[in-house]
Amino acid sequence: MKLRNLFLAGALMLAPTLAYAADPILAVGFVVKSVIEAKVTAVDAKSRTITLVGPKGNALVLKPGPEMQNFDQVKVGDPVAAAVEVATEITVLPPSDGVPAPTDIRTLDTAAKGAKPGFIVTDRREFAATITAIAADTRTVTLTGPAGNSLDVKVPEEQDGFKKLSVGDHVLFRQLMVAGVGDIGKK
Repeated sequence: MKLRNLFLAGALMLAPTLAYAADPILAVGFVVKSVIEAKVTAVDAKSRTITLVGPKGNALVLKPGPEMQNFDQVKVGDPVAAAVEVATEITVLPPSDGVPAPTDIRTLDTAAKGAKPGFIVTDRREFAATITAIAADTRTVTLTGPAGNSLDVKVPEEQDGFKKLSVGDHVLFRQLMVAGVGDIGKK
């Protein structure tokens, strides 16, 4: 399973949402990528769990669903590569642009039967919000949706548009997260 090909496919899922705001006032967008290599330290077939330990000794217990067809191939000591890519966009819109319906879509793609175990999860979120707080020292923007729920978004240093955001701005928040686990097994 080629993780980079599936990341590209996940990124294309974001494209249809870009048509909503034809005349944004400002768009702040950024991508954060992480890759972690870990080892399988425990496999429990009865509870269908896999324990991974990362390079810093942190443990993570995963419970793959029945979609992971190749669970029986996973063995203690197997190397695992996990990659996460998150693309985030905050678009400031005129208040008269209306409020789009929130979108939350998750997809799952697994390795074919008999192949090395692995999976890709893609999450796409989109919702209208208002900026209710900005912490310049941590470069964090607090977005509050129409139902009162809030989300803190940390904007990387290299994103100049952060300085132009203001409390009270009407925004469209879009985020695409693609996470993949692959290369499980002996090399």
